[in-house]
Amino acid sequence: MQLIDPLTLASTRDLVWLSRHIAEGMLLGMQHSQRRGAGIEFQQYRSYEPGDAIRYIDWKLFARSDRYFVREAEQESQMHVCIVLDTSASMAQPSFIEPQLTKLQYAKCWIATLCWLLKNQNDRFSLLALNDRGNRHVPEGQGEGHHRRIALELESLEAAGHWPDSTQLAPVWARFEQPCQVVLVSDFFERDANGNGNGEATGELSRFAARLHAAGRPCLPMQILVEAEQTFPFHGDLRIRDPEAPGITELGASQQRNEYLAAFASAQRQLAAHFAARECPLITTTVETPIEQSLRAFIGAHGRIG
Repeated sequence: MQLIDPLTLASTRDLVWLSRHIAEGMLLGMQHSQRRGAGIEFQQYRSYEPGDAIRYIDWKLFARSDRYFVREAEQESQMHVCIVLDTSASMAQPSFIEPQLTKLQYAKCWIATLCWLLKNQNDRFSLLALNDRGNRHVPEGQGEGHHRRIALELESLEAAGHWPDSTQLAPVWARFEQPCQVVLVSDFFERDANGNGNGEATGELSRFAARLHAAGRPCLPMQILVEAEQTFPFHGDLRIRDPEAPGITELGASQQRNEYLAAFASAQRQLAAHFAARECPLITTTVETPIEQSLRAFIGAHGRIG
């Protein structure tokens, strides 16, 4: 199949059309997951247990065996997947290869495509977009109409500010009172407890994920970067601005390359270890990677979503 190139992704703002186009070109079978229960297609027999509905007893088999057996079938999953999107200012970072394409634009299409896949397996899904300027929430729902609602909400989002502090997050926790699976989409640019942007897994997003895990809400991380953050392909003198803090740093690229790459690798190892300890592997992609590929990697790492 033909993959969506970054330029098309950057220039297309119709997330409903684009996400459906991407999702329908993927192998949906790798996402499909069913569990046994009282469903449509017969799977197997099992002995009757107190509490089983009488309508599922196979009376013909009872007549032959004088024992009660229940017809167990496959039913579509009915999970709730809550997608949490980091809309802090660092998500406005554009690609150095396709400057029109930002982390946030990539994340929007990635999420819309995931929602279409969830729609196809009849799961419920919701959206929670967070920064310190406020949060946007689309309650759980399912079906094509709900996918459109999520896509339209995504189209309106902008990156600004930073991740909410604990006071601003306080009302958000009510969104997770009911069982759900959480997909956390971010570049994981984190401030530590002192508010410094250090990228280490001791920061605010890691603490957010840890609290979800402690509450029995699995948090699956999807990290979106630009390729240059992984490779530091710069030369000459650089002027670096932190999008979530004031000030500009001037430095020489060649002198800083090894130090930066070592610090970046260390931060990535810490972040990956944080999630690995909770059996939710960190998946990292770049905005230059086709969404089909990053979605397959994400779904493959977790076995199933929903």
